[in-house]
Amino acid sequence: MLITAHFIDGEWNLHKRVLNFCVIASHKGNSIGKLLETCLRHWDLKKILAITINNASFHTKAIDYLKSKMGHWKNGSPVLEGKYTHVRCCAHIANLIVQDGLKKLEKSILSIRNAVRYVRSSPQRLEEFKTFVLKERIECKWLMVLDIPTRWNSTYMMLDAALRFEKVFVRMGEDDNAPSSFWFGEDELDREDGVGCI
Repeated sequence: MLITAHFIDGEWNLHKRVLNFCVIASHKGNSIGKLLETCLRHWDLKKILAITINNASFHTKAIDYLKSKMGHWKNGSPVLEGKYTHVRCCAHIANLIVQDGLKKLEKSILSIRNAVRYVRSSPQRLEEFKTFVLKERIECKWLMVLDIPTRWNSTYMMLDAALRFEKVFVRMGEDDNAPSSFWFGEDELDREDGVGCI
């Protein structure tokens, strides 16, 4: 777990500092709350407005645990009675929403991912791909991107690249001896257009 502090100094300059980087032995709320408490007390931080953390239920328990303990610290209590102590991470919420939307395109995304993986798995196929890129006169600074399924933005980049190289994938699918399961058809690309709406 990484704990960072963001604060404003007397001249209204925003600062960010890494306070601690520690291994979590247990993902139970009280265990995480105790780790947070230990870190905050070590740094003698008493005036805490907000803690940004994702919205898993054990994190809610961790914040509840921490708020209950902060009242007992010398000169310490949650700012504004702890009303804003737990701020849910917007990036985590956006990721959950997009991941849910991507489930509707799962079959198409898997086909495209397999095609990208197939081309990237061999230096010869990658060179062949580059040759087709030149023949099709596709201008792009980068080639294919293989996504990390848990990171929606990498899936978006993979799909965006697949659209740019659609003609190349079609040509490779026609010329290559690969099993058809490695290539996607036009219906995958048509369904992929829906990703822009998510």
